[in-house]
Amino acid sequence: MPNKRVSIKDIARAAGVSHPTVSRALRGQGRMSDLTRERIITIAQEMGYTPSLVARGLVTQRSHLIGLMVTQFSDPFNTEVAEGIEDEAHRHGYSLFLASTRGVDPEREMQVMREMQGRQVDGIIVSSSRVGSRYADLLEEIGIPIVLINNHAGGSNVHAIYHDDYQGARQVVEHLLARGRQHIAFLGNGRAGRAQSERQRGWSDAMLAAGSLIDVIAFGSNGRMAGGAEGVQKLLALADLRWGHAPDAICCYNDAMAIGAMAVLRRQGVRIPEDVAITGFDDIEMAAYVWPPLTTFHQPRYEMGVQAMKIMRQALDNVSKSGQPVNIVMHGELMARESA
Repeated sequence: MPNKRVSIKDIARAAGVSHPTVSRALRGQGRMSDLTRERIITIAQEMGYTPSLVARGLVTQRSHLIGLMVTQFSDPFNTEVAEGIEDEAHRHGYSLFLASTRGVDPEREMQVMREMQGRQVDGIIVSSSRVGSRYADLLEEIGIPIVLINNHAGGSNVHAIYHDDYQGARQVVEHLLARGRQHIAFLGNGRAGRAQSERQRGWSDAMLAAGSLIDVIAFGSNGRMAGGAEGVQKLLALADLRWGHAPDAICCYNDAMAIGAMAVLRRQGVRIPEDVAITGFDDIEMAAYVWPPLTTFHQPRYEMGVQAMKIMRQALDNVSKSGQPVNIVMHGELMARESA
């Protein structure tokens, strides 16, 4: 015979209090002494109490389930963001329903979001999305809170948290210029959205401010190492056509593309950074361990995930009555290493 499931009434009998008191203590609500609350929680843990999410949902009209949509499970950026979201969600009694769009088009992202809505999630967090202002009306129609990470769109239900990629890219270029690099090319991600455009804009504005040329830019077909390896070949050919020589520095859309580009350049006998300096963006874990260690711009990915879930909780709890979307900008820092 399986053991009987421990109920709130069982805990109430053991603690010598009413079951509404137990319920309030476990939810972190109600007026009671800290000693009483801690004693109830300890007794519940010792008895192996597991709350019934179904029963709680019937009472609160919530599933306590948050949809998390990412473009690629394999993207290191998404891994740390998801960890931050998950830790903050679990601290407050929420679980995650995870889905990937596998890096395809924004229409597919909208389809996945509608599927999540059909599973009665309380809200949806979208990481590294290309969904933006073009889809604001459709996002509003979904009718539940949505938090976009590294993108933004209008609508009272649609909130956003994003990194200041423009200033980050400018700092990277200014770092290269300060070290005497003059012919700085940009290797972009042809499938990215806002992050790509902001990083490219930061590169071009910093170059223009220095009176440098901005006519060598090429794109990989994706933001992975393979995209960097493919894209750097195009970039080198374009630099030879425009300048008659290779760049003395390459700003890459992200770290993965930079690592792929470095592998190609090394195979061709190019010395890094003596011949060509290479920079990335994001500061994934691998960036500090490749050779030479990669100069990059650190994004506070875990903290972005935590803040995204905090925005979601505030939206669900109606903390802000203004009806205005919440938009938070995060700021990172330059990580100067041996590649540049």
